[in-house]
Amino acid sequence: MIRKVYHDFLLAKLKQDGVGWLARRARQYLLLHLSPLAGRALCGPVHGSLMVTRRCNCDCTMCDIPSKRRESAGTGGDELDTARLKEIIGEFARLGTPGLGFTGGEPLLRPDIYELLACSRHNGMITHLNTNGYFLDDTAARCIVDAGVESVNISLDGASPATHDRIRNCGGAFERATAAVERLHRLRRERGVPLRIKMVAVLSEANIDEAGDLAELSRELGADCIEFIPCQPLTGNGGDKATPDESFMKKVDRLVEYLLAMGRERGMVENSPAHLRLFRSSVAGVPSPVRCRAGYHSLLVDCHGDVFPCFPRMSWGRRAGNVRHGSLVDLWRSDGYQTHRDIASACRDCYLNCHLELNLLFDHKARGRFRRGSER
Repeated sequence: MIRKVYHDFLLAKLKQDGVGWLARRARQYLLLHLSPLAGRALCGPVHGSLMVTRRCNCDCTMCDIPSKRRESAGTGGDELDTARLKEIIGEFARLGTPGLGFTGGEPLLRPDIYELLACSRHNGMITHLNTNGYFLDDTAARCIVDAGVESVNISLDGASPATHDRIRNCGGAFERATAAVERLHRLRRERGVPLRIKMVAVLSEANIDEAGDLAELSRELGADCIEFIPCQPLTGNGGDKATPDESFMKKVDRLVEYLLAMGRERGMVENSPAHLRLFRSSVAGVPSPVRCRAGYHSLLVDCHGDVFPCFPRMSWGRRAGNVRHGSLVDLWRSDGYQTHRDIASACRDCYLNCHLELNLLFDHKARGRFRRGSER
């Protein structure tokens, strides 16, 4: 069984754009399979991400973006302006990237975010927005829908205000996030638009006892699904890794079985069965058993023009280049970028959802093995 989002978008695009779009994706899927064998990218990435800002109103316990921004204040240059970000969006489209996700920081802190979202849709890409929901009022909801956004993730890390607000270090964050989900759900019904709404929760010892309630809450609020991200020690090639205690690991095991059952019965869980069964390894910090192909299927550009094959390498400060002035297309196809692609391919230091799910998609043997739970 593949990840729910892939299934949903394949069906939606087939209805909207016909078999031509599906044929192009099939060709890209084949070329991505062959790229590691060829030792170069034979096509563009399927997963594009644009970090439009590192600014955020929250200071989450599991996120290092605000602290990294404080450390580098004044050294990374100003955020790229609207015109340059639009050019980069166009370059993602030129590479044949089918979908582009907008993230941060908190993307809604950029006044031009709706213009950028609309630019992505104008370039024919599936357009996705990640937000904490804090600023997603009625006006923002209408602007998101008017821009043609097809998918929105709203973060919710606790089923109670106390838990969520404590993890996010932001008072009132729970009330605003839940209201944002309800607001988008109501608006899409009024407008009759196929907007996909997903709640996202980062699991840790601080909130694992509320995970079941979170899954139920996502359904009650009108979300299409919920995705769980296991909090993991992204230390980067050999850093110290704390070992979780056994009581927490048992909670992880019980939660995985619950989510597997909920996914089968209600289809509310976004994570694939194979990914869920890797939660134990993820929180334990053991090397990933899945080959990483993020350098071929993913591409991230941040608000200063720095380019990375994946989100962990951004967190570790290991950029593959900069496109404040240069060409993203040329960088992707360069020998220099291939060096970073090769380094990323040897990495086993993360289980981050967006990359691991694609790695599983391109590794049939691993997907089948972990779907059956034989990794234990």
